[in-house]
Amino acid sequence: MFHHVHITALSRTPAGMTVITLAICGPRGGMRAVEDISIEEAEEMAARLQTAITAARAGLGKDPADVFVQDVIGQLGDPALALDPSFRRWCSAHHGLLRARQAAERWCCWHAA
Repeated sequence: MFHHVHITALSRTPAGMTVITLAICGPRGGMRAVEDISIEEAEEMAARLQTAITAARAGLGKDPADVFVQDVIGQLGDPALALDPSFRRWCSAHHGLLRARQAAERWCCWHAA
């Protein structure tokens, strides 16, 4: 489940501490929470985010469903399918049930029908 975080304010407390206000929204929008964090907490979050970005670029932590979609695309030899929402939904429905080769064969039969 994905959440969206927006920085909504930057302020200082009377004690002189800088505070960042984050609005945390759910996957379909709508406010889930508002949280004030310190600069130190923001720096720690940014460091964790940078670590996650570096790992993602290195290919670590790949989503198995995305790997399956890419494997089926490889079997079909049609990279444009990555942009086809119906293909992605079809693969999601069959991920874990079929191997990539089987999914490619069935996609051809289903799509041609």
